[in-house]
Amino acid sequence: MTTGVKPFGKVLLYIDGSESAITAAQYAIILAKGHGVELTAVYAVNENLLQELLGAKVFVQMEKMDYERSLEEDGKRYLNYVAKLGEKKGVKIATKLRKGVVHEEVSREVDEGKYDLLIQGELGEVLSLRDSFYEEGERILRKATCPVLVVRGKDKIERMYNEM
Repeated sequence: MTTGVKPFGKVLLYIDGSESAITAAQYAIILAKGHGVELTAVYAVNENLLQELLGAKVFVQMEKMDYERSLEEDGKRYLNYVAKLGEKKGVKIATKLRKGVVHEEVSREVDEGKYDLLIQGELGEVLSLRDSFYEEGERILRKATCPVLVVRGKDKIERMYNEM
């Protein structure tokens, strides 16, 4: 029975530069191509980490600024790479670079953009309960106000992406 309800029209892809984020990007592209969804990729520069490093005197202000610029360039490179993955398959991917506390920025983007679905890569390995409180993927999963799809199965997804 078809109800005419489209469960997701706007999809946000969280990119963090990890291999699992690239797998998630490939899956998001497959989904966008097959279902005609609007796809946006977001990368968040972790300014919280920068402040902690400055506060712990690991960095002086000038080094913090250089490192922040480097993180921004990394984010732009990751977003550009994902956009090119989409282009290869005929899928346009809008990109957004945000700065702040990563899970808060991704959650804010979900709310501001009124996304129907958030896609992210497989969560990092958590070795302790304490680690689970600091793993950004886990925090995003808990804070997002829309359904979240956590992508696993690198080999299968890579095969599907290459075959489309």
